[in-house]
Amino acid sequence: MISRNGMVKSALLGVFAGAVSLAMLAVPASATLHGWCGSGATSTCLDNGTNTPTGTANPFAFTSSPASSGDFKIDVLVPNNEVSAGSFSITGGLISPAIASLVTGIPPGAWTSGDLAAYLGISASPANPIGAYLPSTQVLDPGATGFRVYQADLGVNSLNGPPGPGTPSLTISAIGAGGIPIGSYIVGFLSEPGGIEATANSGALFFTSSQNNLPRVPEPASLLLLGVGMMGVAGFAWRKGRNAK
Repeated sequence: MISRNGMVKSALLGVFAGAVSLAMLAVPASATLHGWCGSGATSTCLDNGTNTPTGTANPFAFTSSPASSGDFKIDVLVPNNEVSAGSFSITGGLISPAIASLVTGIPPGAWTSGDLAAYLGISASPANPIGAYLPSTQVLDPGATGFRVYQADLGVNSLNGPPGPGTPSLTISAIGAGGIPIGSYIVGFLSEPGGIEATANSGALFFTSSQNNLPRVPEPASLLLLGVGMMGVAGFAWRKGRNAK
């Protein structure tokens, strides 16, 4: 026969197990983003368990596991020892183009230690420790000790869940000289009511070849110089035609 104490213990264990189950059901599953390459039904780059290599920048996208909607931000991580563009123009999404500008807030300078979420001053899951990114970069670029971080806000977007395709389809262009150096990354953040969904460490888009051939968007000063040059050519042609009369 089961003793009174045994019955009480069994009842308490049942209550505890039920409470744990309810707590697990009450907490939403941790969602993550994964990089997507290309614009077809199948990604042209694969998550290899460490990072997601990609040889070409455009087009790219992210999927969410599970499918989610929220304020979508793109971060470009550039090795801090490399010369790159002053900023990047990203087309696609609700806000297009969106400009990825250098993050110079708190803490200032390049991201060289700790978590990317802490560097950006946010609470996100996963937190993206630098140890998940820097070692792979240093294989290709031994002089890198961290990353300069550029961020663009693409507004509220809906991301497909697996198996994709990734949405929205995005393209990136360098503004000014340079492009995306080898060893750089593109990651995404999606702000939802339950928190900020970050990119899985193995789902970050990792540039295993230099992207310095990215299309470049002229800076305002460059456009001004171009305009002055065209005016000069037009004036020369007018004077030459007048003298020929």
